[in-house]
Amino acid sequence: MNFSINWDYFFSPPEDIPEEYLWSMYDKVHLTWLALIALTCIISCILFKRSTTEKQDKVLKGLALWIAFQEILKDLLHWYAGMLEMELLPLHICGISIFFTLWYAFKPGPLNGAYIYGMSLPGALCAELFADWTNYPWWHFSALNSFTIHAELIIFAMMALTSGRLKPDIKQIPKMTIIMYALAVPIYFLNKRWDTNFMFINTPSPGSPLVPLYNIFGDGYVIAAAVLVVLVWIILFLPWYIIERKEKNKK
Repeated sequence: MNFSINWDYFFSPPEDIPEEYLWSMYDKVHLTWLALIALTCIISCILFKRSTTEKQDKVLKGLALWIAFQEILKDLLHWYAGMLEMELLPLHICGISIFFTLWYAFKPGPLNGAYIYGMSLPGALCAELFADWTNYPWWHFSALNSFTIHAELIIFAMMALTSGRLKPDIKQIPKMTIIMYALAVPIYFLNKRWDTNFMFINTPSPGSPLVPLYNIFGDGYVIAAAVLVVLVWIILFLPWYIIERKEKNKK
């Protein structure tokens, strides 16, 4: 592991990249990225909260559009590098979150807000914490995209949340559960047809918290994971429900 850069491998496939340029989870490279993302997120949230409502609207719309543009640019660059494949379609949780981010930016509501808080934010956080792009140097175009686009999803959600614009609604959990299964069922069959692993339905991302579930339940781990997701949602949304109830009782 080191911070050295060799632009000769900027567009190279993983098999052509010398191991000396690679990094691993929670080494100095990874921790530096996490620290920079956290710092950027904190500064962004502070500045966003101090902005006028009109400016906040523009920032959310602009960031959502940039994220969507970056997703398209990612595919163009992978095509240019000869590495475009089905697995790059936006059918992972964070890829699907791009559409919900656009939806929320231009027409915020309780359901898309709940998705941003309950799926997009945790999904992007897990992607950064348990990165599955360690087969690329940190300065490779694919790694740079992965680090930054997930960071942008986190920042978008946190700005909306810390400013008070996004108010998590526990009543949306049943609808989110329906959305989760409505997405997972067709994606399961697409994974079988295309030999992909969208939403990590077939196997979990290496090093992620889902690995123990897979070790216990095997191929049926996705059912246990779905139950776990709902339980996590209840834990995430419950504090907001309690706060809301207390505020109503005071009035």
